[in-house]
Amino acid sequence: MSQPVETAPRPLLPGRTRPVQVLLGVGAVLLVSAGATVASAYGGASVRLVLLVLAAVTAWYSVGAARTGLRSSEETLAASAAGLALAGADLGGPLLEGDAGIAVVLTALFLVLRQAAPTTATWPLAAWGAGQLGVLRLLDGVPEALRTGTYLGVALVGLVIALFGRPFVARIALLSTVPWWAAGVVAGSVSTWTDTGSEQWLSAALMVAAAAGLLLVRLREPLEPLLGPPVAIPVLAGLVAGAAVTGACSSLGTFAVTLTGYAGVLLANTAAATLTGWRRGLFLPVALAAGTTMALLCIGRLVGDERWSSLSLLLLLTALPTVVVAALRRDDRPVALPVAIGCLGGAALLAMPDGLLGAVDVAVLLTALYCVAMVVGAGLDPPSRRATARAAALCAVAAAVLLRTHDERTTLAALLAVQAAFTLSWAWRTGRGHTVDDPMHPTSATAWRGGAVQLVAASWFFAAAADLAAVEWYTLPAAAGLLIAAGPRLAHGDSWPAWGPGLLVAALPSTVLAVTTSHGTRAIAVLLVAAAVMVAGARTGVRAPLMVGAGTALAVGLGFTVRALPWPLATALVVGCALLALGARRERHPVAGFGARLADLR
Repeated sequence: MSQPVETAPRPLLPGRTRPVQVLLGVGAVLLVSAGATVASAYGGASVRLVLLVLAAVTAWYSVGAARTGLRSSEETLAASAAGLALAGADLGGPLLEGDAGIAVVLTALFLVLRQAAPTTATWPLAAWGAGQLGVLRLLDGVPEALRTGTYLGVALVGLVIALFGRPFVARIALLSTVPWWAAGVVAGSVSTWTDTGSEQWLSAALMVAAAAGLLLVRLREPLEPLLGPPVAIPVLAGLVAGAAVTGACSSLGTFAVTLTGYAGVLLANTAAATLTGWRRGLFLPVALAAGTTMALLCIGRLVGDERWSSLSLLLLLTALPTVVVAALRRDDRPVALPVAIGCLGGAALLAMPDGLLGAVDVAVLLTALYCVAMVVGAGLDPPSRRATARAAALCAVAAAVLLRTHDERTTLAALLAVQAAFTLSWAWRTGRGHTVDDPMHPTSATAWRGGAVQLVAASWFFAAAADLAAVEWYTLPAAAGLLIAAGPRLAHGDSWPAWGPGLLVAALPSTVLAVTTSHGTRAIAVLLVAAAVMVAGARTGVRAPLMVGAGTALAVGLGFTVRALPWPLATALVVGCALLALGARRERHPVAGFGARLADLR
């Protein structure tokens, strides 16, 4: 039995073009191209009138198709009508030539058709295109001072269409608005930084409005594929608005520039401290970009004008809200605290060129900042602690370099000692209950070593400033530094890695000098200290002090014995000791020949 013939139409798959659409598209192209060719080849009022009548008839049928629900026909006929109207109105010639009034009339007509057929997407696009052509033809007659307003005005209209138009119209409007927006931003940036008076402020206001419109467009979901990453548009809007405001305020004087930079800092910090939810995701990048741009541009302007006092004040004011953000928001603390420390340190350094503070005053302030940062940072979470310590270390280094440059050795020694005390306190507080090698506290070992270096440097600078020539003024602080650098390993680790380096650095130079020089006071002191170390090592059960003390005492005793003997006896003593040592070693670790009996040798 034969199968029944299927008469119902098959459902169309999404995105598949129908044959009727192909026919409509080809017909529209042929119609418009033939009309444009006739208009350019023959011209004349009668031919153009025929084209305009044909355009009107086509528009009429397009409106009728829209009312009967023929979507493909209405769009195709509307596009054909728009093309015929452009050709008949002499808009098909060179882009920037012709009468701008005709473009305005066509724009109005297309808007009327938009009201008559709201479902047709071609009419608002045609009106938008005709309007842009009209503006392009008017540009030559627009004064240079009004060019920025023209560009940004067109861009704002395009953004409004993108914001409220149907998805297809919005996408086309947004893409065609980009050149106008970019040209307006470039021209507006030049105007806000170079013009004066009302022109400057008008350009700034238009740039802020253009940035706000761009930000609002970001809220439309159909436009998201055209806008890139979620943070891109907010950051761009913030950069444009911040540059515009800073440029407009830059002509008001140094104090206004300082306040503008501070306003940028307040904007960024207030947004970071208060915004929550979806508002934080949208507006925080705007505020951060705008505030950072304003602050950096103002700093650059003050540096260029060499306004060091104003720059110092700006950095000081910048640190205050940053500290508030660090106190209120734990997540922002690893960034906010280092920024605050850097701003305070920079403010102190920039107070020097204009004579507000001297080198010693600045070094003291930097050291005080270092101490406060180390005390506060020790009680924070690990990420904030590490970030704070790194920023504080820069302040300590800056203070040391500043005093060394000005040859303030005594003051440098005192400040290094203070810094060392706070560094070691930080290391002790952050490493309690853990050894230095504990991977949970990798910075604790660095802090112990850093504090030891600061303490040794303080001792050396003090000795150099006091013209102390004895070698122990340098070796003993170095030995103490090595012991301090070991940290908790002195109590919990192996004795030789922890105690050995420091004890050897303390003992060897003094022992050699005690033996080689005729000064007996040093030898007595070395023997007394060696005996004390030996006894302390024995009582506490630590091998390294016991062995180093005993070896030091033996070395001093043998050294003075060798010095008292004539050189042949001294040589025999040295050779005998060497042979005894070699024999004992070979008996403990025998090799071929040394393990054999004497009678077995040939």
